[in-house]
Amino acid sequence: MKVRVFSKGILICAAIWALVLVAQGYFQGMRRTADNLGRVVEEDQFRDWSGKRGEPPEEERQGREVRINEVVSMLTRQEFNPDTKVRLSELRSQFYSKLSKGEREVFVARLLEGLDTYIILFDSLPNERRRKLIKRAVKAAREELPPGLQDSYELLDAEKEHERIGELGWRAAMEGKEPDKIMEFLQLIEIAGELIQRMRIPQWEGSRGAK
Repeated sequence: MKVRVFSKGILICAAIWALVLVAQGYFQGMRRTADNLGRVVEEDQFRDWSGKRGEPPEEERQGREVRINEVVSMLTRQEFNPDTKVRLSELRSQFYSKLSKGEREVFVARLLEGLDTYIILFDSLPNERRRKLIKRAVKAAREELPPGLQDSYELLDAEKEHERIGELGWRAAMEGKEPDKIMEFLQLIEIAGELIQRMRIPQWEGSRGAK
């Protein structure tokens, strides 16, 4: 009997350590991705086109499109991780600031595609639930974003816009807005999506256990 209990204890400990190692590897991988993205965004070869007229020439455009796709892919692969979230927000804004007008439209559109699930989940909720989520998302953004980055987010203080988002949903509220404004929406879309996921998990587990 004692041997059996002892064996079970060893197996449980081994399983716990295995989960810990997997989790450590996962988050280390996410940190490496953030570091890799930092090198891509900050490299000198990707020219700052923000102050120039028109779009990059054809011979440069293709390479820049590849880099834009690479950055979007890295950003959309990242799930919630407190250790990298702020860094990724800073890198996203930093990369965006180097793009031409046309490139900014493409970059924002592709980022929104990666957030489509969050947008659909939020827009499917009743108005009152959306309003409450917006308040919580704004509060979380103020706590998470560094002061330097907060200054560029006018949306955080735009209470009328918060009401509009709660009334219409993300997609309708963003319709017709310039890429610069939509960039401000991205942080709140991510946070609201994470909040929805956290609310849905206990409900799902509870309904499963009741069957």
